[in-house]
Amino acid sequence: MDESTQEAAVAFDLSELTDFQFGPDWARAQENASSGRTATFAQHAPHRGKEHAERRCKGAYDRDRRGRRADQRLHNERDAQTRHRRLGVPPRQLPEPAEGLRVEVRPSDAILTIFATEIQRQKRAHSLLDLARVVMAKSDRYDFVFMKQEDGPMLIHSKREDGSCWLTQAEALAYLRQAPWFGELYTSEQVQVEPPKGSFTGIAVCSLGKEVIGPVNWHGYQPALTQLYKTKYSSMPMGAFRAAITVNKEEEAVKQWLAEASVRTVWHPAREADQDKQLGSMKEVEDDFLEHHFADIYETVEKVFINGAVPLKKLSPGIAAHVSILSGKHRRNPQVLIPNLCHGLARHHMPIYKWHGRHYTGPSRIRAVPEGTVLADRMQGILNWSKQNSGKKVDAMFAELSGVPAGTDDASKQAAADAYAPYTADMIWLMEQGFILVTNDNSVWFPKGEAAPQA
Repeated sequence: MDESTQEAAVAFDLSELTDFQFGPDWARAQENASSGRTATFAQHAPHRGKEHAERRCKGAYDRDRRGRRADQRLHNERDAQTRHRRLGVPPRQLPEPAEGLRVEVRPSDAILTIFATEIQRQKRAHSLLDLARVVMAKSDRYDFVFMKQEDGPMLIHSKREDGSCWLTQAEALAYLRQAPWFGELYTSEQVQVEPPKGSFTGIAVCSLGKEVIGPVNWHGYQPALTQLYKTKYSSMPMGAFRAAITVNKEEEAVKQWLAEASVRTVWHPAREADQDKQLGSMKEVEDDFLEHHFADIYETVEKVFINGAVPLKKLSPGIAAHVSILSGKHRRNPQVLIPNLCHGLARHHMPIYKWHGRHYTGPSRIRAVPEGTVLADRMQGILNWSKQNSGKKVDAMFAELSGVPAGTDDASKQAAADAYAPYTADMIWLMEQGFILVTNDNSVWFPKGEAAPQA
């Protein structure tokens, strides 16, 4: 997950996982062109839905047992290294995950909607492990659900779309200047002031972001240092932040700082009744915000959803540590996501079933053809071919049953398209009944009694 920018919503197509289309190449291209397909996250706006599945999926993993195993791995060395890279501080000085919170990773409702829509349209069966990998491939496809436990901290969550979440009022105030909605509440103005008096021989600079702080013997040095830490680097220990401060002793640096210090920023509330009020420091702005706006911007809750694409700088260090650890764990072990993926798909009325020891979803649960069922000749031919050739490709079945090869020139392609069309319709009906199964690599299976697919 990028800490500085949220990943843009992208068009997502299940063909990103593998070839997800029926028939030979030319037929797949024709289907895409005629259907105008491309589902996007914007078209499937996220919503939370019910907290639990409307029905329990059969054969679901033992959530408690696997959850305990996962918790034991939270603090292993690989997680510590991941947190080091993502939060930018030495491993021994990383913020610890906040205690008193239960945290789950769930597929976002947007990705679940796309899965359900595309699978029902394409009629393919997908392994939930494959779908879990797709979810974890991009951080905007999953959510973190933070739940307060007994004696745990309350969650201070932004009502705005910036997605920020904090554990203390002080953390929320430290984010104030960076918030995208800050400009809606306060306007700034540059005013001329007397430059600081004194003999200054060097200027302190933060090497992390090249921010100029001021001379170390200036009376405003400590407040400026503290303000920079609060607004940009509060996710790291103060000791590590202080260690990143260097001193530039060049005369030009001192002159430039004096010129800049002769201009001061003041703020005015955007409220119509208080636009003439002048706030001379961020402390005054914070006090004004607490009095007039805090309750409108933030809500204090016991449970909150945080999308995986929210930058870590918008989260409390204790929350960000949970996010970083669990993101890495679920990317390395996507099977951990399967129970919540199973429940999410069930909420979207997708059938879940076990086939050869793995969980799948598709247009229908697999089942045997009821005894005594009489099928049309073409359907029976498809069923017989699937039973005798389980695991072979759709292309091969169409060519063999119709007696028309795919060909390469336009005329032969069109002839094949005409010959394959009725078989396609009959095959889809058999798939919707669960009598045959087509996986996302275009392999046809007779699901009751055939050999297991290769992993």
